Amino acid sequence: MSRRIVLLFSLLLFLIPLADAQQPFRFVAFGDTGSGSKAQQRVADQMWSWMHDHPFKVVVMLGDNVYGNHEISGGGDPRFFHDKFDLQYERFQQAGVVFHAAVGNHDMQTRHAQAEIDDVRRFGILGHDGYYQFSSPGEYDVAGRPLVEFFCINSELHGVKLTEQTAWLDKALGGSKAVWKVVFLHHPLYTVRGQHSPAVELRELIRPALEKNHVQIILAGHNHFYARMKPVDGALQIISGGGGRHLAFPRNDACAILSERKYHFVGAEAYPDRIQFTAIDQYGAKFDDVVVDEGILKQGTLGCPKR
Repeated sequence: MSRRIVLLFSLLLFLIPLADAQQPFRFVAFGDTGSGSKAQQRVADQMWSWMHDHPFKVVVMLGDNVYGNHEISGGGDPRFFHDKFDLQYERFQQAGVVFHAAVGNHDMQTRHAQAEIDDVRRFGILGHDGYYQFSSPGEYDVAGRPLVEFFCINSELHGVKLTEQTAWLDKALGGSKAVWKVVFLHHPLYTVRGQHSPAVELRELIRPALEKNHVQIILAGHNHFYARMKPVDGALQIISGGGGRHLAFPRNDACAILSERKYHFVGAEAYPDRIQFTAIDQYGAKFDDVVVDEGILKQGTLGCPKR
């Protein structure tokens, strides 16, 4: 064996461990939380346990962050922030975890979610109309590129404000150099049946921006269950609406890998070449665990999403 080959082999042996040496950027996602229920508290307790073994500093909330005491009124009212947010999540914020929320339909019941938008300390909504972007900390950058960049959409906007949001999203995605682009919002762009219909009009409006700019992950709530959909146009969507409100009954669907009627949260670990998603129920049991990479994202399914 020549000296050059020996040197190359030694270099490979040195570099292989470095491929996984970077610590993952971890975050948690869940939606439809703010009911003040015992289930919400149990999910929060499991998140706390998860954090000790999988330390994370970011939580993305997928809307309906604070419900009222009635179905059609009181959502987003600051009178309920303590009982339906602080009691469950204040300990995380005291430990340095930052929450970033999307606006849900129930949040809109009080002044169009203005109290939540204004309360940046609690809900981390960084745009005055409820849409915004943020990135993983610089320590996780890959060759000067953010490892993960998040783009929050306000799926409750209409008219001129929706047009402005769509233009912003296209520009923001186009300017992103992130390895992983994650869009999160309240209303799912496609879903299994069992509760609410998909946001078809919004989906068709923003779909060109998502495809052109290679968004890989979409996170949504609104439907009170868990569903991991099959990849569509190079993006995988997870619905996580089991954060604490009453559960719905998802149906089997050819466009879904898995759907479950469980209270839960989703933990994520992002590396340069993959993101691992783990769904944990209110009792600490893992019921979904998947590694998402570019190979999986190319496995689209003909006819999905259904139009």
